[in-house]
Amino acid sequence: MERLQTLGPYKYLITASGDPASQKALASLLQPKGGSYASVLGGDFELPANVKRAYAAFSQAAQSDENAEFRTWWYREYVPKVLNEESVQPVSFTKRSGGLTALQEASKDVVDGKVRGKIVVNPQED
Repeated sequence: MERLQTLGPYKYLITASGDPASQKALASLLQPKGGSYASVLGGDFELPANVKRAYAAFSQAAQSDENAEFRTWWYREYVPKVLNEESVQPVSFTKRSGGLTALQEASKDVVDGKVRGKIVVNPQED
């Protein structure tokens, strides 16, 4: 965290997970000046007075007129750069065969904590 703080100040941050730990980390990265960050989830915790959370789906937040500068940077600079550098890793997933009949077992495995990452089920598959 200390290393990230030395790279600031940050204009805008985003958490794609939205969990409380990541939101609190972003709020601390925005200190001491404050600022705003986007989250895909709300939160039931207090933020510093100088930090604002934009709670909206990423696509909604990015497409609003007030975030035009961020949107331009995201799509024209950041995304092409990390894709070209291969510095982002896709989420791991497991493909389950069996179509819709596999959905119940896959859901149970997620709830039981037997799966890391995502499970993909093709409903049209036999």
